[in-house]
Amino acid sequence: MSTVIAIAGAATFFILLVIAVVFYVLKSVALQTLAANRGIENPWLGWIPIADLYIMGLLVKEMDAFGYHLDNLGLWCPVIFVGGGILVGIPVLGVLISVALLVFAALFAYKLFEIYTSQAVLYTVLSILLCLFPVFLFIIRNNNPIGSTPQELQPPTAY
Repeated sequence: MSTVIAIAGAATFFILLVIAVVFYVLKSVALQTLAANRGIENPWLGWIPIADLYIMGLLVKEMDAFGYHLDNLGLWCPVIFVGGGILVGIPVLGVLISVALLVFAALFAYKLFEIYTSQAVLYTVLSILLCLFPVFLFIIRNNNPIGSTPQELQPPTAY
């Protein structure tokens, strides 16, 4: 009986590992393509953890959240997600930080999808509920920003 449980556990682990690798590749290809299409320098940074947050921030550029205007997201995204990820280990306060990170991630995903598709609400909700963010990012990888002029497609300045 314990052998069956061990085999089932190993099979589950393997399946989850394959799914994680597929999602990582989808996200990285999508970010590299989106960055290259926008003329962002070093689009290959989409393959590097934490640096991919920088690329996503450059793609979004700026957003409003709860009455605050956030610009320079290329700089702030890695700081917010990595810093928040470290701080979630603090007892009690970590729960509040986790909620704040989830809300920020949802708003950020919505803004990113809003730039590239008319299905932003659907993509954001399914990304949160079903963890399909890399899939939807891959789907929009060849889209141009909606309503953008040729000047707006110029690469953002590096921070």
